[in-house]
Amino acid sequence: MPNLDHLDVIDTICETGSFQLASEKLNKARSAVSYSVKQVEDFYQIQIFDRSKYRPELTPEGRILLSRIRILLGQAQAFDAFVEELKGETETELALGVSSIFPTKQLTGLLKSLRSNFPATSIHLEFEVASGERMLLAEKVDVAVFAAPVRNASLDYKPIDTIDVPLLISRELINEQPDAITRTDLIRHPQVVVKSSDDKSPDAGLLDEAQKWYVTDLSAKKDLICSGLGWGRVPRHMVEEEINSDRLVVLPTLGEVVLPICLSKRANQSLGPVGQHIWNFFDVQAASLQQNDND
Repeated sequence: MPNLDHLDVIDTICETGSFQLASEKLNKARSAVSYSVKQVEDFYQIQIFDRSKYRPELTPEGRILLSRIRILLGQAQAFDAFVEELKGETETELALGVSSIFPTKQLTGLLKSLRSNFPATSIHLEFEVASGERMLLAEKVDVAVFAAPVRNASLDYKPIDTIDVPLLISRELINEQPDAITRTDLIRHPQVVVKSSDDKSPDAGLLDEAQKWYVTDLSAKKDLICSGLGWGRVPRHMVEEEINSDRLVVLPTLGEVVLPICLSKRANQSLGPVGQHIWNFFDVQAASLQQNDND
């Protein structure tokens, strides 16, 4: 019976659309890819690909076989994961800290990948406000995603994104042009602040002379600012529609804030397979950010 590597080659050819792209993805020679296909075809006495066209196309028999191949490969992957868990090498639980300013939609791909690759591992998502570093150092989470404008020598960091956090006020509170709004103008209204989720972590970005209204999450902060009850900073991805409709106005008064978002872990910490999977998940995006920094 052909081994699973041969079947994986067939699946990859179908995924990439060509023998050459499959060889590049699998880091195999083009001849090795062709050999794998021939081994399967010869063993089962069936033609899988029609090679008469520019790109290989599945024959009717090949399409039926592919569905079975993918089921078998999925079962093999699940079996490998089961054995790793049986050996005690895969974490049964993992705590992931996530800053409230990080777009939740950027987590869905990671969570789906974890669910697929480590179905027996329980993931604890700990959403936090301005306390990602402290949660890691206190070992409340294993890996964390948070804004890291400064770095702690006790932690390892991997840049994965940047987030623009504009200063916002409701259009109904101002008559002047945004450039004309001063600090004195701002303190006529309350500053809306999301309270840190860690009592020992200071609340950042406060204007000392302004009255403060504290809320527990960004959605409440956005609602208060949109309702004309104060001003403050909210991640741009949460307020694009309100800015575009001129319901909210971006103010330059206190300067721009663009925060580097990092994936982080304790420097002396060895990650298990699940933690390492999370650490590697954002590598493509991290490499792009690093290249931008170098440019």
